[in-house]
Amino acid sequence: MDLWRQLTVLTGRLGQALDKRLVRDFDLTLSELLVLDQLSRGNPRGLRIQDLSEAVALDQSSMSRLVSRLTTKQLAARVSCEHDRRGVYCQITDQGLERYTAAVKVSRAELGAALEAAAFDEHLASVVARLTRPIAAPADT
Repeated sequence: MDLWRQLTVLTGRLGQALDKRLVRDFDLTLSELLVLDQLSRGNPRGLRIQDLSEAVALDQSSMSRLVSRLTTKQLAARVSCEHDRRGVYCQITDQGLERYTAAVKVSRAELGAALEAAAFDEHLASVVARLTRPIAAPADT
């Protein structure tokens, strides 16, 4: 349980640090960045709200509101399905891709700095060490 508690505290702190920086510098929340990440992965048709919900662990109602915020910011667009007009897909816009690309660079730096700081916290150092240690290559058989 101690490791689980440490991991929960660490992810909470990292999420708060990233969210604060993203909102300040890019007018994006961490959840919005995670959705843009999924949308940027190359499916030209986009993704359904249900698929986005599963990918970032939000319920469909929350995801629908998040997608509405992204469309208001012109970072994403809702598009009707060609085969079934009832189906709606979400696609990243060019502006969304630009903002996502810039935000990811800053997020990686912020995450690295936050992990480094957490490594010196006596309550989190062991979980940070486990997460950042290199994975050993499998032994030859």
